[in-house]
Amino acid sequence: MCQFRFGLLCAALAGSLFLSGCGGSDAARPAGMASQCALPLKYADGSSGGYGINFVAQAISRQFTACAMEQPLAASVSLCIDHRQMGELSAQLVLPNQSGLDLDLQTASQGGSCLISGRLFTVALPASRLQGFSGLRGDWSVRVRDNNLVASTPTGFLVGWSMQAEGLQ
Repeated sequence: MCQFRFGLLCAALAGSLFLSGCGGSDAARPAGMASQCALPLKYADGSSGGYGINFVAQAISRQFTACAMEQPLAASVSLCIDHRQMGELSAQLVLPNQSGLDLDLQTASQGGSCLISGRLFTVALPASRLQGFSGLRGDWSVRVRDNNLVASTPTGFLVGWSMQAEGLQ
């Protein structure tokens, strides 16, 4: 009985070694190496300030130039906003293909320090929207809109923004 079990164990081990030696299936291949890329918090105008949010403020485009990520799996965008009525604002991440991804400021986590003024809002991006990207190449930007069309209301500022991504190389 003992020899029979030993024989089964040897056959199973030999079979698994054979399959691993010939490559096995795609599912058996090791996943790519984990990778992180970031666009650090930077002024929305690219130099030393932000943009006034009269009706729409769009930050200067930025690129992940030194990022070797091929498959993004998770990402978040942080916006530094100085505005008295956050409920009047809507925001979008402008993707490299020029489509927009809505950023829900009302459910964003708050905290951290901004560059010169304002509050930091961080929004996690839905993983389903990242699956179509093969890397992070291209121009990324953010757009903030004041939905209160009354010209006499106080304006605010999109001070700066950042983006972080995690995925596989």
